[in-house]
Amino acid sequence: MNWFHELGSLELAAFVVGVVALLSIVGVALVAPRVRSSRLHEHFDNGTIAGLLSALIGVYAVAAGLTAVAVWSNLVDAGSDVSREAAAIAVLYHDLGGYPPPVRQQGRRALIAYTKYVINVEWPLHQKGELPRDTLRIIDKAQQALVSFEPVSEGQKILQAQVLRSYNQLLQAHWQRLQAVRDTALPAELWIVVILLGAIAISSCFLLRVDSFTMHATVTLLVAAPIALVLYFIAVSDHPFQGGINVSPAPYREVLEKMLLVAEVEAEESAEAAAAAPPPPSPAQ
Repeated sequence: MNWFHELGSLELAAFVVGVVALLSIVGVALVAPRVRSSRLHEHFDNGTIAGLLSALIGVYAVAAGLTAVAVWSNLVDAGSDVSREAAAIAVLYHDLGGYPPPVRQQGRRALIAYTKYVINVEWPLHQKGELPRDTLRIIDKAQQALVSFEPVSEGQKILQAQVLRSYNQLLQAHWQRLQAVRDTALPAELWIVVILLGAIAISSCFLLRVDSFTMHATVTLLVAAPIALVLYFIAVSDHPFQGGINVSPAPYREVLEKMLLVAEVEAEESAEAAAAAPPPPSPAQ
């Protein structure tokens, strides 16, 4: 069903509404004539059937409403995981500024490479519902730089502890994002319940006695349309990283732009310092 979640918002809306509308009209065409030829309306008039229809729609509204709220909450939580990881990258990049140049440059380059990897490699996989295989290979370079540094002064020890804490927060946010990609979705059983409740509510319209097929189909479509729209909203929001409504990698792009700007400024300052430094003394003749 990956193709279903890869559809855009308009495509998915057209698909869901179109299928529900088509099945509703076909149901009216097939079921309504048989109901009229039966003795059902000798026992139940349209008022009784309309009361049953109202009760069924009420049950569906409660179930679908709670499901829609749960799906939207999952989407918001996934967005929070992404923002938390982007913030952890920015904090760690800033904390690395207290290290001596070799370690600082190696760690910051690893963070920039990791952020680019998330945007250019991991995110397209997330949009397909897939996970990267070597996701920690790049960020491990930053860990190697941190572990290789030997703090001497008390200030360096405090800085080392803060940086390692920031690094652990980044790893935690990273795994939370991957877990959201893999596990955030409605269970199949809940989908079956929501779809069956909607189908039962629409099918109850087939029991109404309406002599005109056009009017009967119109009444059925008026009931089916809101049900189809709710199903569309649940479907488009079900997988936070896929479909028309999804989590954006914008937080990573913003952090990457700031890191590249800082790296550019540092490179210019290093070049100016190297140009201003006096030339080494020539060897004695």
